[in-house]
Amino acid sequence: MTSTPLVRRNLLAWPPLRRALMSAWFPLVLQVLALIGMTALALNGWGLGADLPAKDLMTLRKTNATTLAVWGLWWPGMIVVAILAGRLWCTVCPMELVSRAGHAMGMRLGLAKLPLGRVLRAGWLILATYVALQLLVAGLSVHRVPHYTSLMLATMGGLALGAGIFFRAERAFCKSFCPAAALLSVYGRFTRVQLDKVDAQTCASCATKDCVKADNRDRFDARSCPSLIRPFNRQPSDGCVLCFQCAKVCPQSNIGFGITSSEASSRRRQLLKPFEAGFVMIAAGFVSHEVIGEVKWLDAIFHKVPTVLNRSFPRIEFGWFEALWFLVLFPVLFWALIAVGARLLGHRKHLGSLLLAATTGAAPVVALAHLAKATAKFGSWGGFAPLALHDPKGVTTLEALGNHQITDPIALWGLPVLGWLLLPAMALLGWRVIRWSRQHPEKAHLPGLRMGFIGAAAFYSAVLMIWVRG
Repeated sequence: MTSTPLVRRNLLAWPPLRRALMSAWFPLVLQVLALIGMTALALNGWGLGADLPAKDLMTLRKTNATTLAVWGLWWPGMIVVAILAGRLWCTVCPMELVSRAGHAMGMRLGLAKLPLGRVLRAGWLILATYVALQLLVAGLSVHRVPHYTSLMLATMGGLALGAGIFFRAERAFCKSFCPAAALLSVYGRFTRVQLDKVDAQTCASCATKDCVKADNRDRFDARSCPSLIRPFNRQPSDGCVLCFQCAKVCPQSNIGFGITSSEASSRRRQLLKPFEAGFVMIAAGFVSHEVIGEVKWLDAIFHKVPTVLNRSFPRIEFGWFEALWFLVLFPVLFWALIAVGARLLGHRKHLGSLLLAATTGAAPVVALAHLAKATAKFGSWGGFAPLALHDPKGVTTLEALGNHQITDPIALWGLPVLGWLLLPAMALLGWRVIRWSRQHPEKAHLPGLRMGFIGAAAFYSAVLMIWVRG
């Protein structure tokens, strides 16, 4: 009797794609190209924008190829890819290549490498780097100043190299330092597109377990999982970076990538990890700031608190109060209300358990709201891409726009269109979350799960309805 495949739409079963993905040069060639592109962007933005007034920076961020590519195209694109196809970005991420090069360098130099401590392994520094990045965005306008964006790219590269050199664990940067890791881990766990075993019986009867065999770990290609994951028993949020090495080394070709069954181990019904829950709590504030900011009158209401704080302490830049509001104060208020609602629905476990359940229920909604903002940004910034290709520095284009020699490109799509598209998606998401929660093995978590979803869905649906009205 043949068992039902756990990967039902296996892209690795398509011969042309399988030949490409199983090549010894995949994903190395794509990572090298991405590293070249990142280096070119860092050099292009170096020294630009730090001395310009805020009004000019609002335009330069779109006309300069560095800020446009990083904040207007790559970051929104990464969010879309994570929601649709999990951590697929990690496959071509140049930081993984830099970290691996650092690891090899450290081994060749014979350095006594450090273990990843409990805090690093738990992901708390990942959360800290994400918060630090958002603070720099709000306080120093890193996303508007090309030079600051270049510094950020250089810092990321240096951090990846240093993590590889000084830490014992493979992919130490990906596991414990990458500021995008929490986002990719949380948003990527809810998609049906996963890497997993195709047939459970084949893995159970495998005698060699080449995908985890220590002897295969130091190969150039077709090596056992460098992240020390068990591909035959995937876990949600296990840190898989989709390098496909396990698929290459498997003698039975039993690793697939595509639409997975609900029975696949990568889709187990588990609560978020604590650092992931922390990310969702903070991201709810950041995403609210972003989606509300698309509507001027609503944005003015949302920013009442930082405006009052800035008037009370005028010597401090407004951006720092803004960051305090959407990264700390607003999330505290938001999750306090959800916690009260969960208690009223009957959640009786301790506060930590409640927040883990609530953030797990809210996470798909926060991801959808983040998708809304990413799509809106891509629509408003995408039209500047031809101008940035013609003038990568963006200064000449900035002057031409200021002198009205050329006009701003029109948005590719408007907020009402996005609102109409995403509201039905929210309703579909509600049906899936309710179904998922009913099948969750820990029934005591159901009030927290449901209240997290209901609270987040009600809030962001209201914002999307305002988008629809235009």
